[in-house]
Amino acid sequence: MKSIIQANPHYCFLCGGNGHMEPLDKHHCFGASNRKWSEKYGLFVYLHHKSCHIFGENAVHVNAENNRKLQRYAQRKAMERYGWTIGQFRAVFGRNYLDQEE
Repeated sequence: MKSIIQANPHYCFLCGGNGHMEPLDKHHCFGASNRKWSEKYGLFVYLHHKSCHIFGENAVHVNAENNRKLQRYAQRKAMERYGWTIGQFRAVFGRNYLDQEE
């Protein structure tokens, strides 16, 4: 399955840079027990390994707000693509990430 979020896997979804200077990692928007569902439904993006994925100030594994934004965006894309209601999304992923919106 291809990502339904990111059309071009050769660029970082967060900063837009290519993967020539820093390799890109596949990041599942909903990890842990939901990783398999993220994979099945195409809810993943590619991020620079150090600066945008794992270690950087804005990296999704460091910056909770960036992670929440990505999860909300992924939920909206999934609901749009698959015609799901919030309840249907919650039935697959266990929670509604849109509740976190301000």
